Amino acid sequence: MRFLIRLRDTGVPGEKLLASVRTVAKTLGVGPRNPKWTSYGALELDVFALSRADFELFVSAVNPLAEVEFTRDLNLAPPHKAEPELFDEARRLFNGERYWECHEVLEGLWRTKQGEEKSLLQGIILICAAFVHHQKGEEEVAIGVLARAIKQLVYPKPEYGGFAVNDLKREVEGIIASRVFYCFRV
Repeated sequence: MRFLIRLRDTGVPGEKLLASVRTVAKTLGVGPRNPKWTSYGALELDVFALSRADFELFVSAVNPLAEVEFTRDLNLAPPHKAEPELFDEARRLFNGERYWECHEVLEGLWRTKQGEEKSLLQGIILICAAFVHHQKGEEEVAIGVLARAIKQLVYPKPEYGGFAVNDLKREVEGIIASRVFYCFRV
């Protein structure tokens, strides 16, 4: 079973926290994968466990190491939501540096679209993917993905689903030009 957890930094240096979490996971037989770091030092991990109970035991065991910001059971299908709710959720996830989850929400919308909408959504999804690579410390890959994304950020209206298209494009252009990632809100 696959879960997601984000641990908020409580003073333990990042790599030391990750090493400690991996040690705890190994003793409990769960597998933490894909470490991603937020701009504020939180550690996000995919966790593979045999059962929800095993995952909950892991969460209890790592809680003394760092504050658990959130967990999510990735085995559960998301509830059906109307399109405006999905866009609101995507923006909330993006602004919370939960880029992988934002990508997943937008991908569901992308599958139903055509033409300019589909292309724009693909660009926003690629931005999310780039930020996931950035969180994993894969800067060159992330910049390359942003370069692909910028080509998709074309839309006849200034706003789509609550995303300010021109502002989004300007932020991405700035990151590509400086080759320095920074978080921004949508």
